[in-house]
Amino acid sequence: MNISSLGQRIREIRLKKGITQIELASGLCTPSLISQIESDRARPSYKTLVALATRLDVPLEHLLQEVNLDLEFSSKYKLAMGMIRGNEFQTAVPLLNDLLESQQHRIQRESLLLELTRCLVELGNVLEAEKVLQQLDQICFTERNDHLHVEVLLLLGKVAELKNEYPIALFHTNRAWNELQKVEEIDADNQAKILIQLASLHERVGKVAEAAEYYEKALLLNPYNGEDRGKTFLRLAEVYDRQKKFEQAEEYAMKATVLLQEQANAEQKREMKHRLIMLQREKSDWKVSVQKLLNLAEQYEQIGDKSKAGEVFADIALICSENGEIDESWAYAEKARMSLSDTSPTMGQVHRVLSFVYFHREDEEKGKRHLDNAVKIYKRHGKFAELEEVTLHMCRYLNEKGEHREAFERMELLHTYMTGQLEQRGIVL
Repeated sequence: MNISSLGQRIREIRLKKGITQIELASGLCTPSLISQIESDRARPSYKTLVALATRLDVPLEHLLQEVNLDLEFSSKYKLAMGMIRGNEFQTAVPLLNDLLESQQHRIQRESLLLELTRCLVELGNVLEAEKVLQQLDQICFTERNDHLHVEVLLLLGKVAELKNEYPIALFHTNRAWNELQKVEEIDADNQAKILIQLASLHERVGKVAEAAEYYEKALLLNPYNGEDRGKTFLRLAEVYDRQKKFEQAEEYAMKATVLLQEQANAEQKREMKHRLIMLQREKSDWKVSVQKLLNLAEQYEQIGDKSKAGEVFADIALICSENGEIDESWAYAEKARMSLSDTSPTMGQVHRVLSFVYFHREDEEKGKRHLDNAVKIYKRHGKFAELEEVTLHMCRYLNEKGEHREAFERMELLHTYMTGQLEQRGIVL
């Protein structure tokens, strides 16, 4: 493919779409500026570039594909930073790499590496991100850069979390907190980020009381406002729900609703509604909660999102099982299975519900099989708290049946697995 200039690419797409320069400029800029951009006599800002891509009905990444961005270094850096702020991480990476390869500018290499790492983390390229972070960690050690070290350790914690290495993630995130205390002027925004990451990690490993403490501390920070605050209210509501502190859960759920309702898009509103129904199910008629979830599942099916519909059906199955409706629980669990992939994390819950159904029906073979499937899924996704809970459930069932030896062996297997996971990450109990 021939490499075009940015102006040539915009002109080429505009002509294919049958749009005039006046139509493309309408409401965005002057037709004269469009003419200058297309002839490469002017460079659009990131905001203008995004608006042009939207008007031309093409993804920004497609607009920049195979385009020679012969920009001055400062312009290229500003464009890359604009893309990062706009969550266009894929298109920012080549620009950052170009700047890293060049020695003809005064932009700090550490800043470029840090922004590149953020992009890689957002894109899920955790191994590549880890390599860059190791470079930065060495730079911090050599140059004693405390501010940078806080950022690096926080990202190392995030990378470990994405790899399901929660003990290592906690180790790095705690180091980030300790390093932050050494900085003369502590950045409240960094404080909030670290506290939220610590809360999330404690939540993932089942330490919900500790998670609640960290979320509460983050909420005390003044800069921590707006949409992020609303999301934290919702996370805190879920943590209190897991502790069966239903009054606190409902209080924070309502606070989240107030903050998020106006800012959320349609998809986020459906997701928030789903979570709020599950949080409030203890205080409402369970049948009303089921009907609300059924309406939500229907919405997801209408827009063709089978996976989200499956997650809703899984929660309906859970509510039915909690209220002793065995046949309905089985039916909705099966509907969830039809909508979800076999490796979906939600399938762990589905198998747990099905195990409850079959044990209730005194079909021990199928009950055990579904619990074993739940264990496999929780192991795959590093859900240690759920893994421990489902194993304890199995062991209680076996003890009630008088199968004490098998119950003991399963607990031993859990202990061996958990110890092995920690040892692989350099932590020996």
